[in-house]
Amino acid sequence: MKDLRNRLFIATFSGGALEAIKENKLNIEINHTCISEALDDENRSNILGEIHSDILKCEAERVLIHGPFTEIIPAAIDYKAREFAMERLEQCYQVAAAVGAEAMIVHTGYIPFMYFKEWQAEKSAVFWQKFMKDKPSDFRLYVENVLEDEPYMMADMMKQIKDSRIGICLDTGHALAAGHSTVPIETWIEILGPYIGHFHIHNNRGDGDTHSPLGEGILDFHSIFAAAETYCNPEVTFTVESRDAVPSVNWLFDEGYLKK
Repeated sequence: MKDLRNRLFIATFSGGALEAIKENKLNIEINHTCISEALDDENRSNILGEIHSDILKCEAERVLIHGPFTEIIPAAIDYKAREFAMERLEQCYQVAAAVGAEAMIVHTGYIPFMYFKEWQAEKSAVFWQKFMKDKPSDFRLYVENVLEDEPYMMADMMKQIKDSRIGICLDTGHALAAGHSTVPIETWIEILGPYIGHFHIHNNRGDGDTHSPLGEGILDFHSIFAAAETYCNPEVTFTVESRDAVPSVNWLFDEGYLKK
């Protein structure tokens, strides 16, 4: 795989993120908007100030933003819940536009045992297309797996979406922890590959979502990167989401995915 530098982002919740971005000329994924109440009108100016400050500090050229995920349920049966989700996501989009983010990452909101998978796929497709209806042609939305135990439901959702601006963010750690290792991550990539525009990369041991460094867990990232190169668009991007950014960045250098 070619040098990932231009396609590699660091999540701001990771320890040492801003320093790692600046030192290695990487890119930034903003996490300030993950908690919904941060988007309240009275908090907006503070959030924008913090985000602009972080972007300036780390001198990032490319910016992604992670949407709110607290009680955001796009396939909710209650229309009031869907209206709330749309309101919060629209608030986040306004922040994304203000800071020049090229894409927004959102959670599926899937709750196992609450929703049939067919319902989740169908209603999510309707919701996300409605959200993106008035967005610019160059803005992207990436829907991220969280509690899904297999990739087929998300593939079903994507087959029902008729908007090329909407894709998948495959979170490797979530796929492992939620799938309990029953579906190899390479299978996730093969099934979802045509739709994957972005990855969240972090590791664990299959028994919890620990957001461990890339080299500390049972996921084989050599195999993951090889699968991404085989099945995904050559411009697919990646965000390091380990709790501490530095060990993962060092691993990428040591293994040749980042060049000195």
